Amino acid sequence: MQKNKYKYVSVAAMVAVMLLLGLYMWMTYRSAVRDIAERAGNQLPWAMFYESYHRADMVSKGDTLSLPELRGDLSLVSSVEGMNDVLSRRYHSEVSLDTLAQYMDSLLSVVGLNRDFTLLEVDGMGNILRKNNAQETATSLKTRVFSTRRDQSRGIQLALNNPYPELARRLSPLFVASAIILILFGAILLRLLRYLDEQKMMADLRNDFSYAMVHDMKSPLSSIIMGARFLHSGKVDDKPQIKEKYYTIIESEAEHLLALVNKLLTISKLENKKLILNKQRINLEPIIDDIVEKAKAKTEKNIDFTVDLLKHHVLADEQYLTEAISNLIDNAIKYSKDEISISITTQVSDKYVLLKVRDNGIGISKEDQRVIFDKFGRAAVHEQNRKGGVSGFGLGLNYVDQVMQAHGGKVTVQSEKDQYSEFTLFIPKSV
Repeated sequence: MQKNKYKYVSVAAMVAVMLLLGLYMWMTYRSAVRDIAERAGNQLPWAMFYESYHRADMVSKGDTLSLPELRGDLSLVSSVEGMNDVLSRRYHSEVSLDTLAQYMDSLLSVVGLNRDFTLLEVDGMGNILRKNNAQETATSLKTRVFSTRRDQSRGIQLALNNPYPELARRLSPLFVASAIILILFGAILLRLLRYLDEQKMMADLRNDFSYAMVHDMKSPLSSIIMGARFLHSGKVDDKPQIKEKYYTIIESEAEHLLALVNKLLTISKLENKKLILNKQRINLEPIIDDIVEKAKAKTEKNIDFTVDLLKHHVLADEQYLTEAISNLIDNAIKYSKDEISISITTQVSDKYVLLKVRDNGIGISKEDQRVIFDKFGRAAVHEQNRKGGVSGFGLGLNYVDQVMQAHGGKVTVQSEKDQYSEFTLFIPKSV
């Protein structure tokens, strides 16, 4: 429930950021559109002024136009409006859109704006009366209307038919930055959600570990307590053989528990880089022979071992490498069928000595292969327990992985379900 709450909050935050970023981008886009329209619109009165001046010079035949009484103010827009109004009423001369287009083209070129435009003459209601070309569309960017009549009944408007290259040039850095921010935020969100899933998985694994640990420690502890009580009762004081048997059981179970505790402590030291390895040139043959003999003695199953060592000597810590190999062989025996065949071989590459342990056991699924080296990550622990298989802490393969990393090497696995498993230890040739 807590994890779901964090997920909902994270998704809500992502949506909020996207909305805010989208709103900011929209406002920036509208601001850029207004700026381009304003820059283009600022040139239109000048073009209208040049056109009306040129027309006045032609139609008035050198007469001076007297407009002070009609202007109302001395601004450029008012002057253009008054001049066009006089030319229309007195000389019946209307704006030449083609001539106006020539002046407009030159002015837009000077300010660096796209020169694909249409000039529109509109009435007081905004209806188009005429235009200099048919390129204007619904997506064209239009400026404000500049009046050519004192009664505001007619005016000229500029339509930029293709303002988008200019918009793209100005907004592309923002869009690229926004895309990068969204990608980064999305990646962070996905990593957060994955982290929450990993935390839940680790919590489940710890619960599995706790259950397995309590379950597996209960049996040897019960044996130790029962044996101690039986010996303390004095019932076997006159039976030395039975007494010795109980002492052996207690000692064996206590050593088993101590070995588990020591393995936990070793893994902790390896994880915190506090374990100092004593690397020496060691001979693998006697080490493997000893492990094989002990493995045969500890199980009643029929085991066929095949040992083929092309490389006998490696540079490693004998104690920890021996334990790592022993763990692989113990797993091969635990997760096996009735007839067990285990091969132990070595190969040599440029940088490593490869020690392979292959069995004909129950195999490991592709899904479980991704987690078997994780701490407490013994494959399908619940499934194995339900089927009456072996139980365990899930420390063995993590121990092997940590030991190999401490040596500067690694461990890999290849396996097919119900066919085989092959673990490979990559032991560096040198420090």
